[in-house]
Amino acid sequence: MQTPANHLSSSPAARQSARHVVVIGAGIVGVTTALRLAQHGHRVDVYEAASQQAGGASYANAGLISPGHCFSWAEPGAIGVFIRSLFGKADGLGVTRLWSPRLWRWGWQFYRHSSMHQWEQDSRAALALSAYSRDVHFSDTTAPIALDAYGGTRGGILYLYQQGQQPRQIEKQMLEQAGEPSRMISGAALRELEPLLADADQQFDSGVFCAQDATGNAREFAAAAMRRAQELGVRFHFDTPVRRLITESAGQDRIAAIEIAQGQIKADCFVMTAGLASADLLAPLGYALPIYPVTGYSITFRHQEDFEPALGAVSLADKIAWAGFGRGVVRFTGFADIGPQGSEALTEKRFAALEKFGRSIYPRLQKYTPERWVGQRPMTPDGIPLLGRSRHANLLLNCGHGAMGWTMSAGCARIIADLVDGAEPEIACRAYRWDRFK
Repeated sequence: MQTPANHLSSSPAARQSARHVVVIGAGIVGVTTALRLAQHGHRVDVYEAASQQAGGASYANAGLISPGHCFSWAEPGAIGVFIRSLFGKADGLGVTRLWSPRLWRWGWQFYRHSSMHQWEQDSRAALALSAYSRDVHFSDTTAPIALDAYGGTRGGILYLYQQGQQPRQIEKQMLEQAGEPSRMISGAALRELEPLLADADQQFDSGVFCAQDATGNAREFAAAAMRRAQELGVRFHFDTPVRRLITESAGQDRIAAIEIAQGQIKADCFVMTAGLASADLLAPLGYALPIYPVTGYSITFRHQEDFEPALGAVSLADKIAWAGFGRGVVRFTGFADIGPQGSEALTEKRFAALEKFGRSIYPRLQKYTPERWVGQRPMTPDGIPLLGRSRHANLLLNCGHGAMGWTMSAGCARIIADLVDGAEPEIACRAYRWDRFK
């Protein structure tokens, strides 16, 4: 793979003339896309229904930039876990709105992607995009956003196993073939990498250390990226929901404008980065995008203790991830309830489990009350986004990233900007095409 700095679109002579681009959505994916388009010389307007950037799935997510653990959720045997979850028998996984037709359509596609062959194919596609995105994020030489602006670290991530567990050989092979360094760590070596584990009540037997993975607060990065984009002329329109996309009267193969409360907004090109809302916005145009909410939970401790995690980490048995975002801030994120937020009882159960786990990792947090957050990940059945060209010549898709929006945002933004430029992206988009579920 070429390095991003050598890509042909970095040369102004290789680009088309500046175009007016409308970006729909200002989550981490939308803001990052807007910034990259502005860096490529385009005039950009961003329309967002919420009152601030990164107010949805990006607001308080896990903060992991994690190619080392980007494998598709639709793995062999996953459908059995799904069925057990219907009866409350699957720890960390639940289902809400059981009789929703959208759930069952999504679930059928999930099942179709859970064969070993399809899981491996989807996981390789996710890994290629995740690693590319991580590299773009950290190799951006155009006024890069400093790590301390968003509590970022590049120390790696530990994927932790309890006694009797171990990573699958196929996952280690995929990482190795993709050039992603990973190594098994066990016993005392775990505590050498992350000394704070020595004080934890929760014990781990071994782990996989992915040294090139990273962490950072996605919302803080989005804020910094938005400020940088505004300096380049990007206009953000908050509290401005897009009502519909309007096609040209002749041919119907191009988008003419978007409609907002104040009227119609015309542009040369439109980019859909609206997460969960993308499916509803595009349905009237004949797109059946299988994006369904998967609810996750996080707690953020703001404390006065003298410690800071050296690494991000994931307990695979507990389905809980955690990371620090600078001195005095630690976040724990976990669980996956397929569907919109469930009952108060389920929500309270999830938060109680997160708080108990967090205090077992860092006992010094016992006296602190964390901030709580519930968010919906915009998940496709195969766990990889809808990215690239659409059926309409001037509409590009960049949505449905699920739990990997933060990890994939920089690379997806680069791919979109390359396509707007009229250049071929560095990695092929076929695996991410919008109509792959037909």
